[in-house]
Amino acid sequence: MMKRNISLSIIALLLGGTHLETTAQTNTQKQPIGIDFFSKVQAISDVKTIGNDIFFVIRKANIKDDKYTSDLYQLVDGRAKALTTSGTVGGYDVLADAIILKKRDKGQTVFLELTKGYGEATEWLRLPYSVGQVKYISRQHFFFTASYKLHQTNDRLPDSLKAKDANKRYRIFDELPFWSNGRGDINGSRQVLYEYKNGQVKALTDSLQNAGGLALSPDHRYLAYTISDKKSFRIHSNQLHIYSIAEQTSKQLGIKDSTSYGSLQFIDGQRLFLTAKTHRADNPQANSQFYHLSIHSGQFKQVYNGEPYELGGGLATDTKGGNHSEPLIDKDGIIFNTTAIDRLPLVRLSWKDETVTPLTPLNYDVDAYLRYQKGFLLLASEGQNGQEFYLFDGKNEPKRISDINTSTFASHQVVTPQEIKYINGAGQEQRGYILPPTNFESGKKYPTILDIHGGPRAAYGAGFFHEMQYWANQGYAVIFANPRGGSGQGSDYAQLKGDFGGRDYDDIMAFVDAAIAQFDYIDKDRLGVTGGSYGGVMTNWIIGHTDRFRAAASQRSISNWVSLEALSDIGYNFGWGYIGADPWTNNQELWKKSPLAYANKVKTPTLFIHSDEDYRCPLPEGLQMYSALQYFGVASRIVIFKGENHELSRSGRPLNRIKRLQEITNWFNKYLK
Repeated sequence: MMKRNISLSIIALLLGGTHLETTAQTNTQKQPIGIDFFSKVQAISDVKTIGNDIFFVIRKANIKDDKYTSDLYQLVDGRAKALTTSGTVGGYDVLADAIILKKRDKGQTVFLELTKGYGEATEWLRLPYSVGQVKYISRQHFFFTASYKLHQTNDRLPDSLKAKDANKRYRIFDELPFWSNGRGDINGSRQVLYEYKNGQVKALTDSLQNAGGLALSPDHRYLAYTISDKKSFRIHSNQLHIYSIAEQTSKQLGIKDSTSYGSLQFIDGQRLFLTAKTHRADNPQANSQFYHLSIHSGQFKQVYNGEPYELGGGLATDTKGGNHSEPLIDKDGIIFNTTAIDRLPLVRLSWKDETVTPLTPLNYDVDAYLRYQKGFLLLASEGQNGQEFYLFDGKNEPKRISDINTSTFASHQVVTPQEIKYINGAGQEQRGYILPPTNFESGKKYPTILDIHGGPRAAYGAGFFHEMQYWANQGYAVIFANPRGGSGQGSDYAQLKGDFGGRDYDDIMAFVDAAIAQFDYIDKDRLGVTGGSYGGVMTNWIIGHTDRFRAAASQRSISNWVSLEALSDIGYNFGWGYIGADPWTNNQELWKKSPLAYANKVKTPTLFIHSDEDYRCPLPEGLQMYSALQYFGVASRIVIFKGENHELSRSGRPLNRIKRLQEITNWFNKYLK
């Protein structure tokens, strides 16, 4: 009990509050945050170093050409110097003092090398595989995963008679899941582990299974990897394998059945660090635990119970790139970033007593981190600013060493959020935020938008969020919080199974009440509500349970848990994990928790935003709720984006992202202003 109380110290510190401005920060000389501001932000990811040289990928939205570009950069005198201009860099590896790039070319993977000076890339290898993850021993010896299609065509027709557009004519499924959001049809797709050595390629895993999570020991003697199959629909699990490179043999190690292993990293040639989550029927969303594994004895030792802080983390965002850093392990403990309520600090876990203490100041959200010189290199955002690089000695204030986004943010009207303290349905003190409208005038009432995050295992932070800042610049107040079900406060806080739409709904309503009570400029008669994914589900649920909102915008939502079971790429376990029922054992429970069941009670004018290739919350989920509201005579509208998926608001084509935000804003303008 003592350890748990100590490990909760960061939460206590965070809920004690950090000072935030109490008035809107405005500057009439600055530019407003426009609907296209996201295109001015440079999203940084994939940070690596060679000596003191810092490399990274920048992703930019190109509105003119309606696409994104991603290129490799080097930090030179605080500025980003482009090393590639193709606009198609998806990632890279570092091998000794060289940078290895990969590109696709007519079904092959081409390996390119950038050496010291980082001028032109030269090709050094082509493989007839769609290569994914790579772990290098040398240029002539490495391991890689590659996609494999189980069902190869048996057509014996000459090429001249084969249908060149066969994939556009029909789709064939014979397994589950058969599609995946953002990837499309995955029926028959597998990831196979291969070894490349001196020009020869050998498969190390069965083509019927999926290999991933590669980790190579520092002495290059062992390779760790995971294997998963498609037989466990209700429970996510995989198998952990250790491959002896010299002996060319593999052995399976594990804690127990129904366990999922991840974040594999060798501490040395004898021990592996990993996270593992053993299935909990009462809470499938519970945090993973931390383990040490002796690869020779096969003994697992738990070094942290994972409560309340998970390895890695992330806050909901619409302007940053994806980032992942391996934990930094030493004799005293492990250093990693984690979601802590609504912050993303770098923390240290002590091996000695399992205490977790923050290293970075809490106004910095750390997206990526590396050991660098005598301390750390951080990719982080401070307050409402964009991502930058910082030097951090582990004690003092981080020192910014780049200007990639800072000047852009400084020249625009960025509003600082203000805290809203409230008591949730469990009697816990929590914190949400309000963004005041720009050019705020005391004594004036403002229309207010409640924005609900996705997930539900996610969290809103106090950092920059484009859509909210845009609405504040359009004269709205925006409120947002993290109800139960979200990340950053442990497994118990994240538990929603059997009470989806219950405790989380209560928390959201308590937050709205507190916001109105604490900020007299909120016009309680001009409230709007919106959200995407989980936020879309809750928007649908809210309008069927209260009339307090004058308008709603439901994005990429779920309306019917019964239909979701057989349509979503995760439907076969997501509904069970949160509702605890399936259509064959307890259909009524699924229907009772479905927003569609309460559509006959809806009075709120509602806009629906959906994408036709959203396989996470498929289009029929939005259409069902829209059709019901039309049937019952409720003002409603649906906008369907062609060729987009569940990531529309974050990585949809730039012009579609603008159209989406324009539609939502126009809807609120119509009913709230």
